Amino acid sequence: MPDTISPLLDRIGLRAATFYAGPMSCAVHPFHAAGGLGHLHIIRSGTVLAEQSGHAPVTINEPSLIFYPRPVDHQLTPSDASPASVVCTSVRYEAGRNNAITQSFPPVVVIAFRLLPRLELTLAALFAEAADHEPGRQIMLDRLCDILLIQIVRHALSIGLIERGVLAGLSHPRLGVVLTTLLDKPAEPWNVVRMARLAHWSRNAFSAEFDRVVGTSPAAFLTQVRIASAQKLLRKGVPIARVAGEVGYGSQPAFSRAFIREAGVSPSQWLRQAGEI
Repeated sequence: MPDTISPLLDRIGLRAATFYAGPMSCAVHPFHAAGGLGHLHIIRSGTVLAEQSGHAPVTINEPSLIFYPRPVDHQLTPSDASPASVVCTSVRYEAGRNNAITQSFPPVVVIAFRLLPRLELTLAALFAEAADHEPGRQIMLDRLCDILLIQIVRHALSIGLIERGVLAGLSHPRLGVVLTTLLDKPAEPWNVVRMARLAHWSRNAFSAEFDRVVGTSPAAFLTQVRIASAQKLLRKGVPIARVAGEVGYGSQPAFSRAFIREAGVSPSQWLRQAGEI
């Protein structure tokens, strides 16, 4: 069975940055959406109340992961009984905040350790690093949390948590091949007729199913893929004029107009803002 998820995750560029590992005292610990980042909290022990803006609170009373794929104001409050043992990580996406993970996942995901047996080795290494202060500790913690994020994506797909969005489309028997090809070759001269032919569907049937499963039109998705690819290239220092051609635009002005429609700012403005996060 072809691996459609790895290329997507590579393009998204999930990047974790661990900023706290240790006991969490019995007080309110706020985390803000203003920074534009997602969060992953690993609750090793203790009881924790997770409260998030616009969503119902969740009580964590067994070892669990709490994943906020999008920026959400939230707070963690350990029980008065004893401090919790936690690892807190921010989550950034090299392809930008509007991507397949943020579009497909619910606002908050809670997964108990016991539901993911394969977590054991990753968590054992993570907690060993958290308790140690050897050289390279920070990057080890970050990379181990990167692995946890991939395991969360796998789990979400396996249990049907993702019913709509790009991740759901990749699992679709006909749409999967189209999405994979668009992600792999966004610069090609795509149109809806060509996409429908690849899926062995009529144009109307293809467009309707694409919108139902992915949640957007094929043309809008192609633009998202191109701009996300452009954002990743811009982060790497590729000049804007070169980026335009590499993601499928015939000129820099055409690329800039599409970028502004999708991201709300020009490529150069976006790059400056991205450098501040």
